[in-house]
Amino acid sequence: MSPLKWKAAFITFIAVFAISFGEAMLSRGMKQIGDGTLWHQVGAVLHNHWVIIGTTFMAAYFFLYMWALKIAPFSFVLPITALSYPLGGLLATTFLKEHVGPLKWLGYVAIVIGVILVGLGEASGK
Repeated sequence: MSPLKWKAAFITFIAVFAISFGEAMLSRGMKQIGDGTLWHQVGAVLHNHWVIIGTTFMAAYFFLYMWALKIAPFSFVLPITALSYPLGGLLATTFLKEHVGPLKWLGYVAIVIGVILVGLGEASGK
């Protein structure tokens, strides 16, 4: 694999962490927003630190993803972003204290295997 692809993979891995943590933080913050008028909810969103930090992480993902796409093919970058699903499941159980069932974990394992297979195809030039 070329040095540029290694760089793109590294950037994409950072982007995966950014989107996963951003979505988890956003979820936590939005669950804290109560009912009320639209303006009350908008104000609550703008003052919730979890929402602000989560949105910042998600914006970082967007710019990192664009950077990775600039230096590597879409068919190389996109499969790596699928790793955000198993990381999201891990964050759901640890950070958000949600129950993630065995079938979902099996799906996450399938995603990781798929990313590895795509990576092996990339490494062999196929």
